[in-house]
Amino acid sequence: MQDNKTNIEFLLAEIEALKEKLYESNSIVDAIKDGDVDALVVNTNGTPQLYSLETADYTFRLLIEKFGQGALSISRNGLILYCNEYFSKLIGLPSEKIIGNYIYEYFDNDNNFVSIIEALRYGVTTHEIVFKTVNDKKTFPANISLTDLEPAVQGIGVVVTDLTDKKKHEDALLNNQKELEEKINELNKTNANLEEFIHVISHDLKEPLRKIVMYNGRIDGSYLTEADTKSMNVMKVSALRLNSLVDDLVSYSSHTAQEERTKLNLSEVISEVTDDLEIIITDKKAEIKIGKLPVLKASKVQMRQLFANLITNAIKYCKPDHPPLIEISQIDNFESEIPNQDSQFIKIQIKDNGIGMEKTHLLKIFTIFQRLHAKNEYSGNGIGLAICKKIMENHSGNITVESNLNEGTTFNLYFPIV
Repeated sequence: MQDNKTNIEFLLAEIEALKEKLYESNSIVDAIKDGDVDALVVNTNGTPQLYSLETADYTFRLLIEKFGQGALSISRNGLILYCNEYFSKLIGLPSEKIIGNYIYEYFDNDNNFVSIIEALRYGVTTHEIVFKTVNDKKTFPANISLTDLEPAVQGIGVVVTDLTDKKKHEDALLNNQKELEEKINELNKTNANLEEFIHVISHDLKEPLRKIVMYNGRIDGSYLTEADTKSMNVMKVSALRLNSLVDDLVSYSSHTAQEERTKLNLSEVISEVTDDLEIIITDKKAEIKIGKLPVLKASKVQMRQLFANLITNAIKYCKPDHPPLIEISQIDNFESEIPNQDSQFIKIQIKDNGIGMEKTHLLKIFTIFQRLHAKNEYSGNGIGLAICKKIMENHSGNITVESNLNEGTTFNLYFPIV
């Protein structure tokens, strides 16, 4: 009896030991299934041996699962063996309801699958496919890339990239391009109309003005009263001023075009300008000091116009009983008042000793038709400095001004270094 009891206790203890081993084995199997185990250490005759598991791809599976693109493995007939969470979200179904279905069931056109598999045989692996979602029945464009996993694994790896945002950006870009082309066409039409308008101004308008001035000069003033003579003079002055305005408008419009650029020595250009302005320079007893000046790649016509306007402007607004002094030179090692325009730019300075201007006027002077003085004080139409600004813009440069009332004015020209 005692022996039977001992045997039963032994068997029960052995059963408990076997249960523990079975529990341990089941835990290892579950861990392998979940991908938590990459290798096993097995003791054989007291010697530990390391066994790597072929299915130990936990890190890889985790990467695929968290991938920012859809990832699937399918059989050659399109049966889905695995899909990651991202693809589940794209389709709108949990992965367990997707696995076991065929991938072409989620194509907007299931006939595309045959051509995709056929193309894979010839090394064509990338296609653009329209997928459909399950819940809201919507479609979305996607790039699908296939990789043949044989002979290592029987199956095909698939990566799906949602192109919805890309398509939206492409459509927006196409719309913007279309709008831009329409704007360019409108601008071309406007420029064509402007050219016709300039033609009318420079020819048809100037001819009657010339006749007004000519026939006004032929009128015998001896037969006119003092009031009539005064009226005739007003008419003549007005016609001449209108003629000058027409010339300035044509000049301003012509400087919107990009002319051929050549290497110019600014000293030579300014010398030619001062020769042209010899009469007004002599009349006002102006002194022009020319310092070191660079060689620039620019339009000669526009450079002559630029410096002619600035020099004329400096002479016009001189102080009474003070001969104009104009200094033109290149400034080195400068700090520009315009951001990012120091080392990449050449600075030319035109400084005078004239009447200057109030700081509140500095932002106005480059606006076309903007005048700071009455017509009876100083001549001009308010276009000269606007032309200067236009010329500097044509040369990808800038013009700024510094001035104090009764202390003169300084114009700064910034030319990009080519």
